Amino acid sequence: MVRAVIADDSAVMRETLGKILEDAGIDVVGRAKNGTEAVDLIVDVEPDVATIDIQMPGLTGHEVIEEVMAQKPTPMLVISSQTTKNAEATFEALEAGAVDFIAKPSGDNSVPIWSKQDEIVDQVRAVARADVSATTRADSDGGAGTAAGRSSRPEPTTVEVDATEEFPNDPTLVIGASTGGPRVVERVLSELPERAGLRILVVQHMADHYTERFATRLDERTDYDIRESTGRDRVGPGEGVLAKGGRHLAVTGFRNGRLTVEHDDGPERHNVKPAIDVTMETAAETIGHRGNLAGVVLTGMGADGAAGLAAIKDVGGKAIAQDESTSRVYGMPKEAADQVDLDMVLPKDRIAEGVVNAFRGWSS
Repeated sequence: MVRAVIADDSAVMRETLGKILEDAGIDVVGRAKNGTEAVDLIVDVEPDVATIDIQMPGLTGHEVIEEVMAQKPTPMLVISSQTTKNAEATFEALEAGAVDFIAKPSGDNSVPIWSKQDEIVDQVRAVARADVSATTRADSDGGAGTAAGRSSRPEPTTVEVDATEEFPNDPTLVIGASTGGPRVVERVLSELPERAGLRILVVQHMADHYTERFATRLDERTDYDIRESTGRDRVGPGEGVLAKGGRHLAVTGFRNGRLTVEHDDGPERHNVKPAIDVTMETAAETIGHRGNLAGVVLTGMGADGAAGLAAIKDVGGKAIAQDESTSRVYGMPKEAADQVDLDMVLPKDRIAEGVVNAFRGWSS
């Protein structure tokens, strides 16, 4: 049985979350009403997972995560209100060591929390299975941790590319991730050389409110121009588009070295929207053998991405998956490895290198 701690300053939220989890067979072993109490409780009872509110008295959610990861590394799921301020705070919480986050209903436009009970339970169970040991080893990024044992953010190292090296046939990269994915996506994109002139499509399982901020973070941290999809976008060399939350991202055109991508409001795939498979499959169908195409599946629960990688392989593209040792949740990469004849299985610090090598010297 999964053992969980709930940390939230709202008594109503503590009670409601507790009821949702207990009804699903999850053992709620403690509830904390402020940040200081949360740290003490998590360290004392050693749960399998903790849900952490961002805004709490005593210590903020970000500070709670830092303290817990320093004292007793524990898989943590952030419950974040859908505000611009909290969107940034949520990504900071992921940097501090949280595994994933879900949107906390708030305000007049919120979705009642009971309508999200299945999502909450699935996320709590997935995060409980996450491997957070890498965080205590400087996130396995080769960077030195702080004196307190907390991981420092790694400095990106761009893959070296010779100035004369050619990347023929308009290389396109489709990268997909879910639970534990945002930081890995940031790292991979930050290490890709602009000289390669890739066209990049990113699908991260993430709610609508957060994808705009995530696209901004990717744009700030990479040499590529990254933006959230608008409904119809053209993607040329050195550019990338992030799928908007709540919309599939479909490749609908490929002409003169530029992709056309559009929103697809079709049904969910694998209970998610956007789905990685939709983007990869439409990329394979639209680009086919006319251009270089590679797909990457990163950490996450479920099976999204496996069918997409198979479609890419069918048109002569390359398929890459993150390895088990560096995946917070080895679900999607495992499904890909089981179902697809992968070209590479790599740790997160070598995925950018693998992508570049996949496109290097590709026959024109």
